[in-house]
Amino acid sequence: MNTRIAIAAACLLAGAGVQHADGYTTFGEWSGSNFTLRGATVSFPVGVWRSALQTVETRFDVNPSNSYMNHSWNDGSVGIGNGQSEVWFSSDSAHSPAVTYTSTLFGFILEADVVFYNGIAYTTSMNKTSIWPYGGASRPFQTTACHEYGHAAGLGHENDEYNIMGQDWDHIHCNGSSCRSYFGEDACDGLVALYGRWSGGSIEDVSVSMFRYTGASGAYSTHGLCRMWNSTGGALSSVLYNGQRRYNVNSGQTVRVEFTYENNGETSKTPRVGFYLSTNSTISTGDTLITTRNPTVARGNVYTTYYTITLPAGTSGTIRFLGVIIDDNGLIAEVDSSNNAAYHIIKYN
Repeated sequence: MNTRIAIAAACLLAGAGVQHADGYTTFGEWSGSNFTLRGATVSFPVGVWRSALQTVETRFDVNPSNSYMNHSWNDGSVGIGNGQSEVWFSSDSAHSPAVTYTSTLFGFILEADVVFYNGIAYTTSMNKTSIWPYGGASRPFQTTACHEYGHAAGLGHENDEYNIMGQDWDHIHCNGSSCRSYFGEDACDGLVALYGRWSGGSIEDVSVSMFRYTGASGAYSTHGLCRMWNSTGGALSSVLYNGQRRYNVNSGQTVRVEFTYENNGETSKTPRVGFYLSTNSTISTGDTLITTRNPTVARGNVYTTYYTITLPAGTSGTIRFLGVIIDDNGLIAEVDSSNNAAYHIIKYN
């Protein structure tokens, strides 16, 4: 039976997805290991929008499964059901904010068309001040494209953990003022379930984020910023600062610090996690190392947790950045280490 499934950013049609116990939802797969999306000439000429999709392709292609994708460009005639998988912008609000239309036959995907509504305040900028997660005015185009390309690969919506197939715009990394889109543990796990583990070599990647799962909204997971507490779990006073909470702390205080750790690669890892104090928001191993921990992270679960640490002494009124770096000693041969750091903001009382 040949069926067409419309998977929108607003809803997943009932019966379209199969829920798996460890998170991800799938509805079909390509018969081969790769698929190609043809970019519309008018929508994606050479420039920032095409570059954003090429970045998303690069992020997809380091997933640990046998699935990878390609783009071709300058497609002058796009449409749903024309036998070609395509991507374009539309002025039709029925596609808001984006929709993936997938044609399947006996569970195999024949065609996937990704349509973005051009009435959305998208931005290709990944600057922290520009995008919704940190109070900016625009929806990050890259995270929306990651979500839709997950659909194009056969992934459905997901609402039981932090993941790109839920609320996409705050499934994101940020170190300094530069943010980064990515597919994440849950999507990578689903792709491995559909296509098997990559047989061409080792794909390893661990990461850390300032965002966490907060609940479900229909078929979607909802996300929010990670938190800090005092040593007994009591709330620290805070104010909004540069799009996130700035926590008031005492010199030498013991606090609980929450982050989300993920394994987006092939095999379970127990990396060293270093906590650092920095004078700026770009966290690096050149900052002051406070302490280390060694969590075990594996595909199958997103790991949001807190660790109790004691802050160094600090001068009253001083703002610092309490950062974390996963695999800070560089012992894992990662395909990408640009997603290894995140930070909270603190001010000494």
